Amino acid sequence: MTIKIDLEKIVIGPNNQTNFTTQLLELIFKADRHHKELLRLGFPNAVMTVEEYQDSGRILDLEQD
Repeated sequence: MTIKIDLEKIVIGPNNQTNFTTQLLELIFKADRHHKELLRLGFPNAVMTVEEYQDSGRILDLEQD
């Protein structure tokens, strides 16, 4: 499964998901630089997906970490 589906639920659709990946993406959106770097160690695709969305508005279609 890809991260794209969960990110679309957060930013486009009804944000009513409670699965791990959705909660992780929401945490990455809120994280400061230091904590985002710590999250990147374990979840590089998730952090990259959120950063790309924040920078360009594009939603990457990467595999879950």
